[in-house]
Amino acid sequence: MTDTTMPPRSGTGRKASNQPGKPATPRLRAVPPSPAPLSDHTPVNGQILEGSAGLKPSPSAPTSSATAKPQDSLAPAQPEIGAQTEIAKGGRREVGTLIEGASARIQHRASLIATLASLKGTEAHAGDIASFMWSNNPGDSSAESLAQALGSTGLQVKLQRRSELTSGDWPALAMMKGGQCVLVLGQDQGRLTIFDTTCQDNRTEVPLGEFTPFFTGTLVVARPSLKQMAARHTPQLESDHWFWGEFPKYRRQVGEIMLGSLVANILAVSVALFSLQVYDRVVPHQSHATLWVLALGAFLAIMLEALLKVARARLTDAAGRQIELSVQHNLMRRLIGMRSDKKPLPPSGLFAAMRDFGAVREFFTSSTISTLADIPFIAVFLLLVASIAGPIVWVIMVGGVLMLLPAYFMQRKMIALTRQTQGANAKAGRLLHEVITELDTVKTQRGEDRVMRNWDELNVLSSHSSTEQRRLASALTFWSQGIQQATYITAVVLGTLLVFAGEFTVGTIIATGILTSRTLAPLTQFAATLARWSNVKGALEGLEAIASAPQEMEAERSYLRREQLQGRFELREVVFRYDEDAAPTLDVPGVAITPGQRVAVLGVNGSGKSTLIKLLSGLYSPDAGRIMIDGTDMGQIDPRDLRRNIGYLSQDVRLFAGSLRDNLNLNQLERDDTRLMAALDFSGLGAYVRGHHKGLDLDIGDGGGGLSIGQRQSIGWARLWLQNPSIVLLDEPTAALDQTLERTLVSRLETWLQGRTAVIATHRMPILSLTNRTLILQDGRMVVDGPRDKVLAHLAAGEGK
Repeated sequence: MTDTTMPPRSGTGRKASNQPGKPATPRLRAVPPSPAPLSDHTPVNGQILEGSAGLKPSPSAPTSSATAKPQDSLAPAQPEIGAQTEIAKGGRREVGTLIEGASARIQHRASLIATLASLKGTEAHAGDIASFMWSNNPGDSSAESLAQALGSTGLQVKLQRRSELTSGDWPALAMMKGGQCVLVLGQDQGRLTIFDTTCQDNRTEVPLGEFTPFFTGTLVVARPSLKQMAARHTPQLESDHWFWGEFPKYRRQVGEIMLGSLVANILAVSVALFSLQVYDRVVPHQSHATLWVLALGAFLAIMLEALLKVARARLTDAAGRQIELSVQHNLMRRLIGMRSDKKPLPPSGLFAAMRDFGAVREFFTSSTISTLADIPFIAVFLLLVASIAGPIVWVIMVGGVLMLLPAYFMQRKMIALTRQTQGANAKAGRLLHEVITELDTVKTQRGEDRVMRNWDELNVLSSHSSTEQRRLASALTFWSQGIQQATYITAVVLGTLLVFAGEFTVGTIIATGILTSRTLAPLTQFAATLARWSNVKGALEGLEAIASAPQEMEAERSYLRREQLQGRFELREVVFRYDEDAAPTLDVPGVAITPGQRVAVLGVNGSGKSTLIKLLSGLYSPDAGRIMIDGTDMGQIDPRDLRRNIGYLSQDVRLFAGSLRDNLNLNQLERDDTRLMAALDFSGLGAYVRGHHKGLDLDIGDGGGGLSIGQRQSIGWARLWLQNPSIVLLDEPTAALDQTLERTLVSRLETWLQGRTAVIATHRMPILSLTNRTLILQDGRMVVDGPRDKVLAHLAAGEGK
């Protein structure tokens, strides 16, 4: 498949469209209305050369509502050009036409990249690559942009310049004149094999001499990484830990930090040696020259030590910042990717766990790393003391053990206090959020006293735990400092006695005292670090719950890709529980829904309607049984394809702080304001937005603040219209709308729902008129299933008795 043109081909390549039985070129599902495909011919350097057939836009590409005029198949189409380039040149093409051209180019390139990745042993989906290209400067047609998209597959990518082509260069993407590219599969005896889905066997041959005039000399080459090759051919151990696994990635920085610590600690010895030499040699002989030389050397060592420590601090901060950003990114990815029905903590707990990452960040990006780096070099100081002062080294070793023992034995109590503090803080944060968001409810229900009582109790608990933690931490710090001073005094006393015995000199005592302080200083800091570790461990436990939560997409699995889903559902012995020890919330032995069918789900509150909708949407997974969609277990299909094909509108539409445009364009792929306004018109909010002075820039507060419940539900309908799914799942979709808007929306849905599978949980008769089949749930079980009119007549007859 190419997105450029080639000279008339010789060889085996023949047009596949003339061969019966040849499968059509795979196309990504386009969001209607679709633009017309591009022409099969593209001009290059003034010549009309045969090219590839046009494709529809990718499923993630925004589409224009403008109607494209049919093109003559022989008329030349415009070459690839980015929208930004066209606007910069002052072109007058319609925005919709620019989007159509970008859609076709991105689709072409995504298909080429997916094919090249497959040739390199890496499975990549063209739709995912297209989504990446739409999200990263879709108007850029340069080789660098192509390389960036190819790199998103996990391959290692390089741009290479070639004046002469050899068989070893392929397969690779070749950049052609006009900003176009082709996928070259191989080279043999002066002929290139080009990937082209319009030809037999998806390839054709082109003479090298006819290819070279159009080649820019730039190749985009790729190869699998060592990690990919190892994963492909060798048994793999469990993946790295979400936090500790980040540290081995920075071995070089760790090595530099340790080397800097080694040199800095060696230089720190200079002060002790300076004192030893001055008192033992300079003072007795009154050698001024020696004194100044030793002093100059000591000052130089002190300056070098300070510079090394500054450099080490910068290295530590740089590595810590990279680890922090990587860990935070992975945590948020795990949080977003966790299964909605298997959240390990309540929302307040999840929020508190993410907030407590600050304690982890401060622990590993502060002086802690420097302290840990200095710990191994305590042995250097001990050896030096042993060589200078002999038995005094045992005094220092005993002092070090006495400094650390209390911190070690207090760890369990410190961790218990940390958990108590974090639990109280989490509940206080939840209470504060509830009061802020539901202040009117608190006032109207006269709940001020209850709120104040809970708030005071939580603060008392948190304050008591925090005070106890600080008391223990202070006690450990004072203990360490006291032991350090006591060890120094003991060393000096013992050294003085040895001087009296004629075994030591005065210089030895002075040097030993200095070395004693330098040896125990890291241990003093380490004891304080152990006291802080309790806070970090408590935070890591909460974050571990997030990192280990069941994910919607398991990393070791390869899911089936389904570009289009028709909506043929089949539930087989489906059982779902919110609580493992409770009775099933939903228990459905068997139900089948055919494509295009509109099914209403009725039942009293708590009967399982919303749960059924979420199971069909893929947000929840059954505890037992299977849910089939189009003949395939839903758990086997890539969740991204489910999201693209299944539109879900909940009864409680959630909005995010920002503008109205931001809330309509959460996937960042809708760049046409005309479509956004069309969506608002469909949902009944268009007139309000047009009359507002900010329009699509209308500010929306947290949770939809500033808008009524009905307006929030209308925005939910607008989102659904923009998604344009083939399967529609609605949970009380008009409960917050007024009757006039509901009737208007129902009349529009009569047309919009044609050809779509719809499952609607509702109590409203207007929306019920759109359905042709009705299910009734009672206590999680399906008790009635039949045509709508018969079911309603049955219910009416039952009420009349």
